[in-house]
Amino acid sequence: MSAREKFIVPLECFLQWEKAQADKVYFTQPFPDGHVEEYTWGQVGDQARRMATHLRSLGLPEDSHIAVLGRNSAHWIMADLAIWMAGYVSVPLYPTLNAETTAYILEHSEARLLFIGKMDGVSDGWHSMKGAIPDALPQVALPMAPRDDLPTWDEIVANNEPLKEIKVPAPDALATIIYTSGSTGMPKGVMHTHGSMAAACASMSDTFGMNPRDRMLSYLPLAHAAERAIVEINSFTCGFPVFFSNSLDTFAEDLRRASPTVFFSVPRLWTKFYQGVCAKLPEKKLRKLLKIPLLSGLIRKKILTQLGLQDARYAVTGSAP
Repeated sequence: MSAREKFIVPLECFLQWEKAQADKVYFTQPFPDGHVEEYTWGQVGDQARRMATHLRSLGLPEDSHIAVLGRNSAHWIMADLAIWMAGYVSVPLYPTLNAETTAYILEHSEARLLFIGKMDGVSDGWHSMKGAIPDALPQVALPMAPRDDLPTWDEIVANNEPLKEIKVPAPDALATIIYTSGSTGMPKGVMHTHGSMAAACASMSDTFGMNPRDRMLSYLPLAHAAERAIVEINSFTCGFPVFFSNSLDTFAEDLRRASPTVFFSVPRLWTKFYQGVCAKLPEKKLRKLLKIPLLSGLIRKKILTQLGLQDARYAVTGSAP
């Protein structure tokens, strides 16, 4: 069975959901000033299509590589969609890289343009990275970008018509180059096709029965293959809404807002959850209370509700001991 017969590529899935549930909220994005914005599937598709029109107008060579730098945000994924809609290849960069690695990836990937997204120089490496970005490299500022001297996403979207004819890529066409962290030398670019991106999330969506009624929180780096497949590509495939986290300080509030039905995390965060619970209710006392039939269910429900995990069908962990 060919990749085309076995999988529908992620962009094609998005286009189907964009049409089927145009008025349903897809992204929920908190901002540093405390306000929260929602974007429907139709709005996400419209903005991505308008940016795709702009990208196509630049006359870039076929299959050009376009880099995306920034912490997770609604517009990070919109930029990824726009790149694919325009027929190009996305190259995500970790927002915590140093100057040397940033310069290397931009040169090695032969990036033709750079989207700069949510960065603040406090929880990321912006102050180090900014000096490594070539002045000659065209750049576009997404909302919450640290530069105000670049063409902005909002300006470009307002001045372009949405791209109407979108060519669905073949499963074996290159979709993205995901670079390794560089812990064993200079980063290596892992080339993923549209078909392999579909395959990466197929087993999870099948195993957990993912559907449009699910919800997920995006907070682990989208530049990493796991978050990209589990949240971004899974949402394209299964049509569920995605919530974003504003910062580490607001994470608990962001998690409660999302109330995810499937939550993926690393062991370090589960440890922090556990420590937070024990700080309010000592472990010995908690264990005793959980053995009392009448109290056990109430206590478990209260703890999960305070964490924002009361609706979680599955909680998943991995990537570390």
